[in-house]
Amino acid sequence: MEMEILEKAGLTRNEIKVYLALLEEGESTSGPLIRKTGINSSKVYESLGRLQKKGLVSYVRKTNRRHFKAADPARLLDYMEEKKRRIDDEKQDVEKLIPQLSSLIGNPQQESQEATIYQGLKGYRTLLENMLNEIRPGGTYVAFASGLLKDILGPYWHVYQKKKKQFGIKSRCLWDQKTKKQRQYLQEYYGTGRFIVSGSFLGPVDIYVYNDKIIQISYSTKPIFAVLIRSKGMAQGYKDLFETIWKTAERI
Repeated sequence: MEMEILEKAGLTRNEIKVYLALLEEGESTSGPLIRKTGINSSKVYESLGRLQKKGLVSYVRKTNRRHFKAADPARLLDYMEEKKRRIDDEKQDVEKLIPQLSSLIGNPQQESQEATIYQGLKGYRTLLENMLNEIRPGGTYVAFASGLLKDILGPYWHVYQKKKKQFGIKSRCLWDQKTKKQRQYLQEYYGTGRFIVSGSFLGPVDIYVYNDKIIQISYSTKPIFAVLIRSKGMAQGYKDLFETIWKTAERI
């Protein structure tokens, strides 16, 4: 089985293992899936939850236990079509933004602004590395964070936190309430943070603001889609918004 093909379709390796195990089992509770895949229980449940959101797994209750079942493999094509529509929508939003920024080029009366688009995990890592290098040593950035960064970066997550500490970089994050449940993430994160008020929702998007730049990343697309915007005015606007929310946010 070519796992790389399914990864390109938008599934993680754990999701692929769980989905294939369910296809073979037909219907199963979580216990046999844990044994068959060799994945720990929390990761199996996370994968099942994500697969359900993608319409690739369903379940029924029998004697107070959930019995999971894989959707027909043809559903993968439907999922990819939905993903393509989301990418097309985001691309249109960016295309609308670019002419506005381009119109400022060559006008000495207005500040220089530019936007650059990146795709894929390598591009995202490059953006983070550039940010750390630009604000080191002892610099600061603020972020509206979804809490998904650890899962997205994988092993590089630890490298990223280590570099922040090494360079003396100060980071402040605003998280959604659901991030409270991610204890390991919060323990490993280097910096300070608060939780936005109950009922607010940031979605699968991270926004970093530093110096005169903004990095916006969408995790709902495969590959990851990121935009780097250089604009002193926009960056200040995001910083002001961050400080306003920070004042009323819940401390850790």
